[in-house]
Amino acid sequence: MGKTDKYSDPNVITVNDVQVLSISKEWKLVEARDRSEQIIILVIEGRASFRLDKTGGMLNQGDFMVISPEDMQEGLALLPITESIYVCYVALFAAHARKERDGWLIDEVMLPIQGKHHIETISLIHHHIEQLHLAWRKDHFDQATMQILFWKLWQAIMAGITLQEKKTDRQQLLQGIAEHMEQHCEETFQIEEMARYSGMTPTLFYQQFKEYTSLTPLQFINRKRMEKACQLLVAEDVMIPEVASEVGYRDVYYFSRMFKKIVGVPPYRFKKSLQKKIAVLHPAIIGDLLALGVSIQHLIPVWEKHRQKRPYSQMEAATLEFDLYRLRQMEPDLIVGTDQVAPWLEQLEAIAPTQLIPFKTTTWRDHLQQIATMLGIAEVATSWLYYYDLKAVAARERIRKKIGNETVMAVRAWDGGARIFGARRRKISDILYGDLQVRPPVGTDHFAFLDIESLDELQDFQADHILLFDERKIRTDVRKHRLKGNVHRAGVYPWLHYSALGHEQAISEALTHLAESQECTKKESGSSIFLRPQVCDND
Repeated sequence: MGKTDKYSDPNVITVNDVQVLSISKEWKLVEARDRSEQIIILVIEGRASFRLDKTGGMLNQGDFMVISPEDMQEGLALLPITESIYVCYVALFAAHARKERDGWLIDEVMLPIQGKHHIETISLIHHHIEQLHLAWRKDHFDQATMQILFWKLWQAIMAGITLQEKKTDRQQLLQGIAEHMEQHCEETFQIEEMARYSGMTPTLFYQQFKEYTSLTPLQFINRKRMEKACQLLVAEDVMIPEVASEVGYRDVYYFSRMFKKIVGVPPYRFKKSLQKKIAVLHPAIIGDLLALGVSIQHLIPVWEKHRQKRPYSQMEAATLEFDLYRLRQMEPDLIVGTDQVAPWLEQLEAIAPTQLIPFKTTTWRDHLQQIATMLGIAEVATSWLYYYDLKAVAARERIRKKIGNETVMAVRAWDGGARIFGARRRKISDILYGDLQVRPPVGTDHFAFLDIESLDELQDFQADHILLFDERKIRTDVRKHRLKGNVHRAGVYPWLHYSALGHEQAISEALTHLAESQECTKKESGSSIFLRPQVCDND
């Protein structure tokens, strides 16, 4: 019998052990009984953390691992997170046999997939496991029967993986179609053509597209046209008929009706209201003004340099401590700030009409409405919030389908420590625990934030997912900390930018981290690698 380290499709299987276990405390498998033995672990119910040699992570219902002998050198340990877990354990030998001229050649092989995977067809898998387990428990079982039953189980597993891959491929396809529609929004698109391209029926494409984008294909293309129209309207010396033609409308009157329906006000009123030069005294307000459609060229950022955050750090901001002379020289038409600068209100009013927003006592939605009312376009804020809520609901459903009831915790890291954001910290809780309705870990609901000295202290909260905010220049090394759960790296912006634009972009990032991120596992040099903690870097 030969040896090979290739991953191949075996055609000979010897089942060495089958167990169906209910585990309520730590369970250990010290080592494989044979250096060629491979292990399959499948979680039927519950959730647990696992440790495999020096790596580990989380296992949820429907997760399974295929473990090679090399990965079992220091054994496997499972620790239930729920009250108990129901798991299946199969130990086996796999080989590939072929007939040669001088006889049979048999090579030991690894199963063609290794590492951690997820399947949703858990009831079918459970049925095949029970059949295999019943056959194994018989006093006089035969390996031929075991092989047949194992192959049925394995085929069901592979079919489940294929189904997951198809869902991932479909998401990527929908993303590509949506991006193409956005880039060519002035063109005409037919649902039948897009459905044919996607390989779906028109009805299924319509349903899937709306689930992915929160809008029907027609609503999506019309909204993208109006977003482009808004950008063109606030540019200098561009007439409304030119804008209508540029975004795909031959009839300017029909364009005006659609613009008012989607944006909230007629195009001429939108253009007139947003031609003003606006001095901005707080960086978060920039995000509200940009969400309303104000051109960045019409904004005059005036705040302390230490307040600047991405993506506005490249904007040349005056220093407000308090440089009223320079502000007067800029000749703004309007001034917008927060109540933090109330002591200077009289001097500011002498320069231009001034609106001060009660920043800490009102929500970002209130800020958006107040600013829009000041500009005379309150309807634009109402329309923007309508589409934002649609996007939030769609994102909430996609995240729920991906992570279920798993918990999510937000943490900002720096040299020498970190800050945990609790459910009472509005910059985080509004988006994560409000709009997206993910679950906070137990113990974080009673505080706004908690400063810790080491990332190791995050273990106390047993979060399934950790959104770790840190800048590239810091790049905290999380691998030296034995963190449970999945760590998703993200920048400080947009998560800590309390504005309309910040929240909208945070939803997009949440989808990337919690609904679209793939398992951080791979095959390399003939062995599976489990990253501990699982780190997905999307910054």
